[in-house]
Amino acid sequence: MQSATLARNSAPPPLPSRFVPTPWNGLASPLARARTPAIPAELKLEYQGARSVRQLQKAWTGLTANLAEIRSDRSVQVDLGAGAARLSVVLEEVGGRFEIESEGWRGQPASRDSAQPLSLIQAGVAARGRGDGLRFVRHLVLQFDAAPLARMMYEEIDLTSVLRLRPMFLDQGIMHLAQLFAEECETDQPHSRLYGDNLSMALLLALSRLAAPRSSRPVRQGQLAPWQLRRVTDYLAAHLADDIPLQTLSELVKLSRSYFSRAFKISTGLAPHQWLLQARIGKAKQLLLETDRPLAQVAIDVGFADQAHFTRTFRREAGESPGAWQRARFA
Repeated sequence: MQSATLARNSAPPPLPSRFVPTPWNGLASPLARARTPAIPAELKLEYQGARSVRQLQKAWTGLTANLAEIRSDRSVQVDLGAGAARLSVVLEEVGGRFEIESEGWRGQPASRDSAQPLSLIQAGVAARGRGDGLRFVRHLVLQFDAAPLARMMYEEIDLTSVLRLRPMFLDQGIMHLAQLFAEECETDQPHSRLYGDNLSMALLLALSRLAAPRSSRPVRQGQLAPWQLRRVTDYLAAHLADDIPLQTLSELVKLSRSYFSRAFKISTGLAPHQWLLQARIGKAKQLLLETDRPLAQVAIDVGFADQAHFTRTFRREAGESPGAWQRARFA
């Protein structure tokens, strides 16, 4: 396991209405380094069934991050319950779904046809993450220390209400912040306490919006029925390499093309072509881990015209070329 901590200033900064964190590359003073929060020992997680695990950690005021990269050939399980609230974020998964199970939750996810990578686990609640058939998982766990966070937020939000159990959901704003936390775990560049505190406050404010009363939140109308969404996504998954017209998808659920397009995006957060593109990239990742096929063949198998198009799209979606992604996962 590699670990590192961030140095910071003392006063919490004001959060702009539209959060855009700006890294600061100055070096921390010895005094600031001495006051860097310690990383809780319990945050080093034990992934049972994993073939290999790499974990990176960093700490900020009231919040600690653990970024794990797990490779496996079978079922993976990890205990996520703790005396402090935690946010589990699945940043990347190949070969299956990583899901959260909790004794304090009796519901079911709204739909298993779209990604639901976020789970907020309340302090003191038993919970575990598990996945069958997973080959690779990139998993971020953020642990909250309520006392310093409450002081930093100046009682602007009720942490007891915000940090309640909320398994398996999706929020694009929170996912963006989680990616920034993950980047901080991986970088050796020293950023200021100001930057880390801004990230923490932005995350808490985003979670507080989810905790707002239902009557004060807009109702999402016009979604596909569960059976409609399942029929369409099953069809897309079975025809990844085909050039599928929109009309074919809309006829599957007996809707007009315009209404279907709007309803699909409301239901999944993605337009149909974006969903198909992400599914193709996901299948390509699985083939890169499980087979020794050349990139040109992988490109054709998942529906790309040629290797160049596949490489450009993969780089845009995954942040690196297929070859670099594959080498990193086998390193």
